[in-house]
Amino acid sequence: MKRLSISRLAGAAALAVAVFATAACGGDTEPAADGPVDLSTVTLKVGDQKAISIEVLLRASGQLENLPYKIEFSTFTAGPPLVEAAGAGGIDLAQVGNTPVIFGAAANADIKIVGALAATGKGDAILVGKDSPARAVADLKGKKVAVTKGSSANANLLLQLQKAGLGLSDVEPVYLAPADGYAALTRGDVQAWAVWDPYTAIAENEVGARTIATADQAANGYNFWVASNKAVGDAGKSAAISDFFTRYAAATKWSSDNLDLWSTKYAELTSIPVDASRITWTRSIKVPIALDDTVVASEQQIADAFTKAGAIPGKISFADFVDNRFEQRK
Repeated sequence: MKRLSISRLAGAAALAVAVFATAACGGDTEPAADGPVDLSTVTLKVGDQKAISIEVLLRASGQLENLPYKIEFSTFTAGPPLVEAAGAGGIDLAQVGNTPVIFGAAANADIKIVGALAATGKGDAILVGKDSPARAVADLKGKKVAVTKGSSANANLLLQLQKAGLGLSDVEPVYLAPADGYAALTRGDVQAWAVWDPYTAIAENEVGARTIATADQAANGYNFWVASNKAVGDAGKSAAISDFFTRYAAATKWSSDNLDLWSTKYAELTSIPVDASRITWTRSIKVPIALDDTVVASEQQIADAFTKAGAIPGKISFADFVDNRFEQRK
């Protein structure tokens, strides 16, 4: 069955809403006290996506060995529920795309943005069926487009439409989770699908979906680490996050230096085709970068675009949600 790979990818992302819905919100955002911390008593709760595969990457690269603290991974379908979980204190840390943090800020979520990563943006794409007459974004006027609301694909769609002289009102957005978007495109229920790797690569590989626009042509390729205010205000959790960032940077370098091995391991551990895995990690490796003024300004531009489109309530200040304390510990 052609849908098997994406179904498995999504099926592994079952979300227990009660984990974060009933969690107490942390309001302490003061810097955690410096000094010795007994990491053996710390459990860092990390939210993950199969599309990002933090646990898979760390395990394959050996970075989960000899941990001085415990890590509990939980898997979610996409970035928006990860931000919601962090805001509710159900998880301590997660990696998301460039848009979930904007929607979180618009909702005044109890979070801080504590790190940034860069990617090419080439795997964040707008797809059409292989036999579609559409050749450009302008051809989508009046058409149904599947997209996950509040995701990086949502920003890519908005900015690509603006670039083509259109707006969200010129298409019919159909807000779906990635697996449902894939099904809708293959059935012909929608005429296009805005999504990210590895879903992009799987659709290209399995059903010959064509890319008509990629995020590197209109948006930034940034990803972000988002943490709960409760976690950044806790000395033990903060120390664990700092160590975790060091391990993630090492794992990322390992994946880049061992692309064939990493692609094969990722395919094995996530049950997606090796070819799709190799395409994904050729163009979608996420490299840690400084969370600097350039990054913040770029995100503010995307936030302003959503405000102008009426997609988020009011204007937000992205910088108000940035916490650079972990930059200083590198």
